[in-house]
Amino acid sequence: MRIGLLGGSFNPVHIGHLRLCLEMLEQAGLDRVELVPAFIPPHKELKLVLPFDLRRAMLEGAIEGKQGMEVNCMEKERPGPSYTFDTLQAYIRDNPGHELFFILGDSDLFTVPKWHRGREIAYLSNLLVIGREGEESGVAGFTREFWNVRRLDEHSWQLKEGREIKYLSVPRLDISSTMIRTRWLAGRSIDWLVPRAVQDILDAHAHEVRAVWQ
Repeated sequence: MRIGLLGGSFNPVHIGHLRLCLEMLEQAGLDRVELVPAFIPPHKELKLVLPFDLRRAMLEGAIEGKQGMEVNCMEKERPGPSYTFDTLQAYIRDNPGHELFFILGDSDLFTVPKWHRGREIAYLSNLLVIGREGEESGVAGFTREFWNVRRLDEHSWQLKEGREIKYLSVPRLDISSTMIRTRWLAGRSIDWLVPRAVQDILDAHAHEVRAVWQ
């Protein structure tokens, strides 16, 4: 199976995340996208991140009934920061028959040199690099300089180890979890920015959510 992994803190999940999953199912021909919430996000201020089980519940509510999407809670089983390299390594060990695709934004790609064993993530998994529709944003130059690759076509490259890096453009939905948090705390509507199930969970746990986000 062709499996895509989309990691993040999902604090909270919003429709931009879900639309990206649909785009990857269609454009990359994936059989499934698994959303992997970070247990201890290594690059986030933890005091502002909702408890893992609350974020997991919102993810599960958001994708209920959606074909080709699952929530994978594997990072909760590991101690320490939720590093991408460790997640990919563990996934490959537990799912040896799957062809793996790690999904990340083009802005995140440029920070990979600062990640824990960042160069090696492309040795473990194919990469799907996502950018704004109609823009390539320097991905080609970065990929050539950071990894030893050969060009396959205008928007894809192959490492000598055999993994591929592919650039895909998607419609831009200018939504962020930060925006959702700000609006929700201010009592403004977040209708159509998050699935109804997510809004219901936030409202049902309002006291707990405010204690973290404020």
